[in-house]
Amino acid sequence: MNAALLLFAYASALIWVGPVLLRRVTGTGVHPRLAVASWLSAVFAAIAAWVGALVFLGAAVLDSIWHHRTLALCLKELGLAGELGLPRGIASALAVGVLSTGAVATVIVCWRMGRQLRRQRSASRLHAATARTIGGASDWPGVVVVPAPQPAAYCVTGRPNSVIVVTSGALGRLDEPQLAAVLAHEYAHLASRHHDLLMALRALASSLPRLPLFAAAAKVVADLLEMCADDVAVRSHGKMALLRGLLALTEGPAMAPAALGAANTATVARAERLAISVSRRSWWQERLMLWATIGLAVVSPMFLGLACRL
Repeated sequence: MNAALLLFAYASALIWVGPVLLRRVTGTGVHPRLAVASWLSAVFAAIAAWVGALVFLGAAVLDSIWHHRTLALCLKELGLAGELGLPRGIASALAVGVLSTGAVATVIVCWRMGRQLRRQRSASRLHAATARTIGGASDWPGVVVVPAPQPAAYCVTGRPNSVIVVTSGALGRLDEPQLAAVLAHEYAHLASRHHDLLMALRALASSLPRLPLFAAAAKVVADLLEMCADDVAVRSHGKMALLRGLLALTEGPAMAPAALGAANTATVARAERLAISVSRRSWWQERLMLWATIGLAVVSPMFLGLACRL
């Protein structure tokens, strides 16, 4: 019982307190890939702790029924004396009720996630197919040019192939180095399959809308993935070309949820990040802090589960 209680408490703390702490740790954007890993570690740890709590609770219920024992909470393992328990029938009925409710809730959430993922993928494929239909061919692989006065560049996943959409308005504003940097940004999204990750996070957030960790992860990770794509573009085309390209596209229209646009997400924060250099000391401090956050999120559920078995 102790393991189930501690894992449930840990999952609750991550879900309700985690977003506040993670925003402070990952808010600088110095290491966006590690920041993404920190958020994903917290999400996976919360889910793992919840599933682990159900598993330990189920094992305790089976052990109680099989050996005719009373379910009890050992206070000694919590630093206190004695044992807290209920009459065997009441404790077993309560535990079975909690276990059944948790299992049913898990199944419902998984079903909702699957439905949301199918909807998002269908919308993305339709968007990509429409862009190929109305867009004209270009000299860049996988890029179509759509006649529109608003400057915009974004990518959409689809079958059989994903597509990068550039409007004629964007071509009129971007010079050759800027366009190359913007396209490198979009190619980075597609190569790293950022769309798939965001679809999963958004499906999870929509399935559990009242749990702040998942909603925050979907929002913050989207911003961080833009910074990850920025870093790829900067390595091949330089900061200034990408920065000027972002500024040239800031007046573009709002993108569909299935699209990832070069200048559609956290543009001001990304521009500041590109324009401001970071000291070596701050670079290492941020890196160590993020690795510590990832390690703590991953190890804590295992530690809590094992500590109650020793």
